[in-house]
This record gives sequence, structure tokens and C-alpha cells, in this order.
Amino acid sequence: MEPQTNANINRTERGERTEDLHLDRIVASQPEIGPTPPDGGYGWLIVFSAAIYHITVPSVLTLYGLIILKAIREEDHDEGEIVKLWDVDIALVPVIMVIIRLLLESWCKAMVKIFNMPRFIALSGLCLSVAGVLLSSYSTNAYSNDHIVNTFAGIFAGIGSALTGQQTDVIITHYFREKLTMAQRIVRMAPSVGNCLVPVLVGYLCTVYTGDVVVMIYGAIMMQNCLFLAAYTRPIYIEKVIRTTYNMLRDAVEDDDEVIFSNQRQNESQPPTQSQPRTAAAGSANEAQDDDNADVVVFNSRKNAKEILDPSVELRENGTAPERRFSSDFSTMFADNVTGNRFSSDFGSLDVNTYTRISGYRELASIDREAHPQPLYRETTVEAPQGNLVFAAEVTPGTARRTASLKKNFITVVNMLQDLNFYLYTLLHLCTTYSVLVLGVVFPPLIWEQNPSMNIWSVSTLIAVGHGAALCFIMLCVVLPKSINQRARLCAAFCSCGAVGFYGITLTGNRSFLVVWCMFASFSTAASSILQQPLYSALNEFDSTATATAANVFVSLAIMVWALVYNYEYRACFFTASLLQIIAACAFLASSFRRRRQ
Repeated sequence: MEPQTNANINRTERGERTEDLHLDRIVASQPEIGPTPPDGGYGWLIVFSAAIYHITVPSVLTLYGLIILKAIREEDHDEGEIVKLWDVDIALVPVIMVIIRLLLESWCKAMVKIFNMPRFIALSGLCLSVAGVLLSSYSTNAYSNDHIVNTFAGIFAGIGSALTGQQTDVIITHYFREKLTMAQRIVRMAPSVGNCLVPVLVGYLCTVYTGDVVVMIYGAIMMQNCLFLAAYTRPIYIEKVIRTTYNMLRDAVEDDDEVIFSNQRQNESQPPTQSQPRTAAAGSANEAQDDDNADVVVFNSRKNAKEILDPSVELRENGTAPERRFSSDFSTMFADNVTGNRFSSDFGSLDVNTYTRISGYRELASIDREAHPQPLYRETTVEAPQGNLVFAAEVTPGTARRTASLKKNFITVVNMLQDLNFYLYTLLHLCTTYSVLVLGVVFPPLIWEQNPSMNIWSVSTLIAVGHGAALCFIMLCVVLPKSINQRARLCAAFCSCGAVGFYGITLTGNRSFLVVWCMFASFSTAASSILQQPLYSALNEFDSTATATAANVFVSLAIMVWALVYNYEYRACFFTASLLQIIAACAFLASSFRRRRQ
């Protein structure tokens, strides 16, 4: 019984030892293993700063919606006149901003990872966004149709939001691992908080100031994010890894200045050379050389450095010995007196000029049995012309690497386009992005069109109440488990709510009902946006960069084509959003009955 008890104890100890030796719990000193994120601490300040940014910047869509409403109210309209999307030229800014952000997200993510300067990139993106918003202040009324100014304003705002947004997504992953899903959901919930606060603020400013002043004030409010984005910095453990890696690289560069001297015993009868004092400087006592037969590294300059060789080795290297240690002249390998190196890759001019002695393909095994070694390059084709040599095309390592990378990316894209999960993610991405755009830009003027007696303050209050009611349900999405079963059916339920909300907005002009429909629409878009990242991780079976890039390009092109085809009525925009929500709900509901991949 005693050996069995000891065995159980040993198994317990081995189990505890295995539990304690997880690499995820060790902050490694070398980048080969990889350190562990702290999962909190300073990271929560990063999450708070990112949330403040996402409260103010994505809510720019609501800002332009209220500015469009203000411009429409200041212009004289006939009673019952239907307002269309492009009647106010400033609507170009939010549409172009969304398109540019989608097109540049993958490039900005690559830039963020290459340069690894979180504070600089985040502040640069913020400055570009503020510049775009301030530039759009020159086209805030209905009579100014400056397409160039609005286009450049949308481009600047799109580039800035893509830069800062991707930097935020990357830096959060540096500080969290176990709580990463919670941190990402908090940041993705922040735009819903902005949709509650920004309409009240902008609505009040519109009742006091003109449109251009309101835009400039909001640009100044956005600029206050620099106080929070300045907190973006690399974690301490990453700084240690970078510092250690830099020291290793610096030491490797300094090794070029080292002169390695052979520690072989010198012949006492040989006269001393000029390099012998240097060896004596490395170790002044001969007993040290007797104890250590390894090579001695002397840190000295490269100038006048010389290798100290054994007399027999030096004699053989000077050519007096019948064979040299290394041979670099292989042109005599076919001579009658073979004294050269039998392993050769340079066959000299004699080999090429006398190619008639090479006859057809022969196995390499026969080369070793020949008295005269044969060249490795020979005619390998049966029908090769007589008197010619067939040399293989030389491919550089860089060309081979680029070719392999292109083939890998091509295979990835082909397999991705043949997978249904990619189209499901792209459909949800398109539905969510288009719904957020329409709900932010088109909803304020549509409320006033259905209720002309309402002023800007009452419209902004109604929008804030609708988003606030949705926020109570959106907060429940943050506490959802990390791994959600039946994601497809959950997304189908959210899209169904969105379809009801967007279609209900087109049917009624009653204020109470508009609040309810706005709540459904806001809850659907926010919940889909929060669950979009875990759904993407679950559906994505290919390269993440290729999947995200292809989906963003498809969504941006779809929105661009939609914007350029026709000048839509406001009701038509919400009807299109409802139709997309119905298609997405049906697609995810049908996909939930598929057999899961093992």
C-alpha cells in the first residue's frame, strides 16, 4: 500500500506542477515565449479613454443629421414637399466618411502593427477627424453646394476614424486576455451612450447658434479626446521585451568588431609575430591557455587583426602542402592528376567548353564510385540537343518567398469565397453599417418630415429618449458569456427586431410610436455591432486580414453604389434598412440548422 500511496502523491505533485507551469501565467523575458497581458490595472484606463473617444466621434453621424434638419428648416419648403437624401450637400460628409473608414481599416491596422507608436497614431487620427469636421463647417446651409469641400472633409474624417479605431482595437489586446471580451464589448457599447448624450447637446446648440458654429463647437469637443488618447502607451512587459530584443541585436552588431584568435599552442621555436602581443593581452599567463583549449575572444578593433594559426595549418594554407584545407578553384577537377576538392559547384571554363564529355543523365550514386567526380549540372532531359547543357533557372530567396506568399494568399481568397460563413459575416457587416448610417443621418429629418410642428430641440429629445431606452437592453449584451451557443439564432433574433423597428419608422408619425421603433432599431444595430467581433471569430476559418479586408471592401462598394444610384427619399432609406435586416435574419436562421463543423 505504501508504494501506491507514494504514486498517488507523485501524480498529485505532477498535476500541481503542470498546473503551475502554464506559459500563460509566466511573464517571459524573451519574445520567443511571449509575455502575459496584465488583464487590468492600467488597461482599464485605456478602456475608459477608448470609451470616451467612441462616445464623441462615432456620434458625428447624429451631428450631421441634426445639421441637415437645421438646414432644411431654414430653407423655405412647400407644405407636403418630400425631402430627399441629397437635397443638402453636407450629407456627403458622413457617407464618404463611412466609405473611407471601411476601405482603410485593414491598411491602418497594418500601419499600427508596423510602427508600434500607439499615442502618436491615435492622436494623428484624432487630428484628422477634427480637421474633417471643421472643414465641413463651410457647407452647413442648404444653399452651399461645395462638393469638393465636403468630399475632402469626409476623406479626412474617414482616415482619422480608421487610424484611431484600429489603434484602439490593437492596444486593448495588449492589456487584456482573459477579460478581453468584456473590454471590447464596453468599447463597442460606447457609441450607444453617445447616441443618448450627443443629440441633447447638439439640439441645444442648434437652438442657440448657427449651423457652422455648432459644427466648430463640436469639433472643439472632439479635440478634448487628446487628453484621453495621450494615455495610449505600450504595456511595461512589452517595453521590456523590446528593450531586451534591442540589446540582443546591438550585441550581435558589436560582435563584428570582435577578433577571434585560435588558442592552439604555438611552437616555441617559431619567432613571434606581430599578432602574438595581442594574444598575450587577452591572457597574460600561459597557464590560462593550457587550462582552456577553446578559442579566446579578444575585444579589439578590426584594424591590423590577424588570425593566429598552428604552424602545420599555416604551412598547408600557404600551398606548400600537397592538399589545401579549403579549395576554391575547381577548374582542375577534370585533370588527370586529381588533387582538388571533389565536392564542387564551380566547374570552371574547362567544363563548359568541353561539354561533349557529358553524356546524358546519370544517377548521383554513380558519381561517388567514379575516380573522376562528375558535375552536378548535366543534361537531365532525354531529348536535349546534343552539345548543349541545360541549366536550371536560378531563383533568389526573395522571389521564392514572394511567390509562395502570393500563392498562399490566392488559395486563401479562393477558399474564403467558397465558404458560406464569409458571406454571413459580410451580410451582417453590411446590415449593421448601413443601419447605423441611416439611423444617425436620416432619422432626424425624417421625424421632422412626419411631424412638421416639432422643432429641433423636440426632435433631438425624441432621439435621445429612443436611444436611451435601447441602452437599457444593450447593457445586457455586455454581460453575455464569452462563448455564446447558437450565435446564428441570436443574430437572427436581433435582425428581426431591427426589421420591425426600421419598418415601423416608415409607417407612423406618432411620437410615442417613433420612440418605440427607434428603441428597436437602436437595440438591433448596437447588439449586432457588439456581437459582430465574436461572431467573426467563430465564423472565420481563414486569414483574419483577408476576411476583414474583403468584407470591408464589399460593404464600402455596396454603400457607394447605393449612394450614387439614386437620390432617395428618407422613407426609402429606412425601408432599405428594414429589407436588409429581414434578409440577414432569414440567412442566419437558415444557417443555424446546418450541421456544425467538427
